Amino acid sequence: MIIDAHAHCFPYVGNVGEFASAEEHVRYWQEQISTHRQGARRVRDSALAAKPTLWDGKTTGQAGLRKDVNFHVARHGRFEWEADGEKYFHQYFPPTLDDMEATPSRMLAQMQYLGVDKALIHFGRNYGVTDEYLAQVRAQHPDKFRCCTEVDENRANEDQQIEKLTRAVEELNLSALYFSNNGFSDSNFQNAFDQDKYLPFWNEVARLGIPVLWDIRFMQRATHADYLQEAKRLHRHIRCFPQTHNVLTHSVPRHALDADGRIPEDLWALFAEPNLTIELLFPILDGHRWDYPYAEAQPVIRVLYDRLGPTKLLWGSDMPNVERNCTYAQSLDYLRKYSTYIPAADMGMILGTNADKIYFSRPLGKLAAKPVAMSA
Repeated sequence: MIIDAHAHCFPYVGNVGEFASAEEHVRYWQEQISTHRQGARRVRDSALAAKPTLWDGKTTGQAGLRKDVNFHVARHGRFEWEADGEKYFHQYFPPTLDDMEATPSRMLAQMQYLGVDKALIHFGRNYGVTDEYLAQVRAQHPDKFRCCTEVDENRANEDQQIEKLTRAVEELNLSALYFSNNGFSDSNFQNAFDQDKYLPFWNEVARLGIPVLWDIRFMQRATHADYLQEAKRLHRHIRCFPQTHNVLTHSVPRHALDADGRIPEDLWALFAEPNLTIELLFPILDGHRWDYPYAEAQPVIRVLYDRLGPTKLLWGSDMPNVERNCTYAQSLDYLRKYSTYIPAADMGMILGTNADKIYFSRPLGKLAAKPVAMSA
């Protein structure tokens, strides 16, 4: 059994989604793109931009975004804009994503061709999905997909967001919470998920018994020190909620590593927690600068496997995004064919069994466990 623990289905990415308007949604995209590692390219010669063109280069959050660039959703996986007399584009999705949508049938065709049995569909507010959209995806393909929900992270303390979460799980049968620290950009990162005001929200997550998928990378605060700060924050947090399972998405990014390429001991302390699992997602992280089969990823994968064992690791692809770097098959084969130090039984856990236990074994629409009184 093979389960893709990180995939996407979404409608046209310039729609309203969960935003107040399509214009607000596109503004959110602009922030996401403004510091993305793929970089902006000039249309006339495809050269990488030498300086920031979508923001002022110094102000975090949406406050630093330029409003005079006509940033918009284009076609063929691209976003386009014009700044200082030059036209630019960003190849966020693969060029084959002509209409800027990724249908469930497209994902199923990819899975069937590769021999992937099931997939967890992540939320991602920027994709323009809603709880209702993903509930429909899951309902149409109950044997193939489980789906996440997401809230407005910055406003997660508000009753409306807590009620949204409860409805998504208990009524719409969504199975996990995707939580991105970049959601706090609306407050220019003055808020943080471990503040006391968010405790009612986390108590509800614990009551619902769903896993939490964490993205702590930031888009504009990608320094080593900032990542370790968030990792320590996450460590403290998950120790307060031991019955909630947590998944660290997007593997171990470059800025998480020490200068010598090693994983810091502060991260090992987080990784050792029994209620944490780690995604292996290197082709989407570094496939734009490494050549297949991504030999540079193997030392990190090996040390994670040697120190943590197979039960703490999950394979995911980040489809369809990963296709801007490699094929769907390559996003799997770099691990299963080239991590030869991992025995077949253990590889089976990483490629499927672990994800099955976390995402597919939980009864839909029911609480996974009796509520436990906690304090943080």
